Amino acid sequence: MKRLCLSTVLGLLMVISSAFAEEIIPSRITEVTLFSGEALVKRGATATVQKGLQEFLIEVEAFSMDKDSVSAKVFGAGEVYGVQFKEVAVQESPQDKIRDLEQKIKDLKHSSRVLSDQRDVLSKKEKFLESLLAFAEMQVSKDIQTHFPKIEDLNKTLDFLGSQIETIHKGRQALDLKLEAIDEQRKMLERELESLGRDYKKVRKFLEIVFNSSRDQTITFETSYISRNAGWEPLYKVAVPPSLNTIDLTMFARIRQKTGEDWTNVAVSLSNVIPLRGVTPPEPSPWTLDIPRYKTSARIGAGPMVMEKALQAPAADSIEEGVSEPHPEGEAAIAVARMKELPFSFEYEIPRRMTIESRDKETMLPLFDRNLKGECFHYVVPQRSPLTFLVCEAKADKELLSGPLNVYFSGRYVGKTYLMEKKAGEAFRVNLGADREVKVSRVKLRDKVKETFFGNIERDTIVREFAYKLTQENLKNNPVQILLLDSIPISRTDKIKVKDIKMNPEPTERNYRDREGVMLWNNRLEPGEHSEVTVEFVVTYPKDAVISGL
Repeated sequence: MKRLCLSTVLGLLMVISSAFAEEIIPSRITEVTLFSGEALVKRGATATVQKGLQEFLIEVEAFSMDKDSVSAKVFGAGEVYGVQFKEVAVQESPQDKIRDLEQKIKDLKHSSRVLSDQRDVLSKKEKFLESLLAFAEMQVSKDIQTHFPKIEDLNKTLDFLGSQIETIHKGRQALDLKLEAIDEQRKMLERELESLGRDYKKVRKFLEIVFNSSRDQTITFETSYISRNAGWEPLYKVAVPPSLNTIDLTMFARIRQKTGEDWTNVAVSLSNVIPLRGVTPPEPSPWTLDIPRYKTSARIGAGPMVMEKALQAPAADSIEEGVSEPHPEGEAAIAVARMKELPFSFEYEIPRRMTIESRDKETMLPLFDRNLKGECFHYVVPQRSPLTFLVCEAKADKELLSGPLNVYFSGRYVGKTYLMEKKAGEAFRVNLGADREVKVSRVKLRDKVKETFFGNIERDTIVREFAYKLTQENLKNNPVQILLLDSIPISRTDKIKVKDIKMNPEPTERNYRDREGVMLWNNRLEPGEHSEVTVEFVVTYPKDAVISGL
């Protein structure tokens, strides 16, 4: 009875093991969705199966991947019993590029050892000749004492030794040059190997799928996983024509791909979604008010007046018009991506299939090209800088992600800045450089302390009068629109008061862009015209107080 049970169990195990015979199925990458720091890779495969329970393996060559992201679909009659990730240790790297580089490095090391051995042989020959030369010198001195050697014999000996030593020196120099070249080539290949996969392991990775087929049939597999060492970021190009009435905005995707797998003829999408990594919604906390227990010095002023991020790029010294001959065929259109709206994100679908190799090189793809209506003006903050900047402002018809921005004016490169994220319809500004033909100056006319005595009694309060003159001048041959900004000091304590504020003319806008104390004058100057703005105010503060900002 026991023998019968044992044989039955063994038979069942053999049936199960045969049913679970693993089969490696050839597959290819069909689709890739890139995020900012990783990529969702989809692989497809087809297999002919028999009825029953079977196990299939789909190999993955990615250096690093999220094991928990593995998923699979099987299209066919039957049931999927399980999907999992597994690794099998091997002696050689499964990636062809890695194996090729490792073999080349191995061959170079072997060549280096062979050349080093040849150099050692030459060194030994050189030592032998040196010892022979030393012996010859001793022997010649002895021979001279007994009989004088022939001149011909001495010359032959010296010529022989000299030619042999010279040959050895030339051979060593040639070997040294070859060794240096091999060493440099080996280092270059090692750097390339490191850039391809710093964290690669000598393992074969598989997606294991257990499928119970209802009949003999041909089935299709669709698997997906998150692969690291890949991502994309936006890069913008802005071109402004000499007419200053439009802005050409082009958005590119700068793709990095060092996953270990080549993406050959695949559909590529780029997403702005941020994959969750342990992110949870924030919890509210109580809002409390308190008075600091330490003593602080009084502060005055509206703080540094700075332009928005888009205007902080290094600017050109002057604005010049570029000269270029138009091509008779006109400029070719840019092949752009299709934008697909999702519930809380969007994706750009590249209109054609792409091949992007896994290597230490970036790939640039255009996403969209827009011709936007622009408004250009001169922007100046003389309190911070005497330079007047030519600035263009436009509104995007779609959301813009944060990214570097290359600026071109009249066909010439002006500089690089950074575009902050903008919603659809939100304005953004582009700095085209400093225009030295529009002059603006800020001069302090008065900084006077009033009489501090009331009769014979000294006052406890300092009263200071300030006056400034802002001058604008247009030296160009065409009218200009100038946005002139200046600040009135703002008190953050009741011990300091700013009063008797007078501005002539009145500013176009007070508290510009919700910045308290910042005033804007929007002026149009004709060629050769100049204008002035005067600003006056009085500041009072305690006599013994240390005031910052004045």
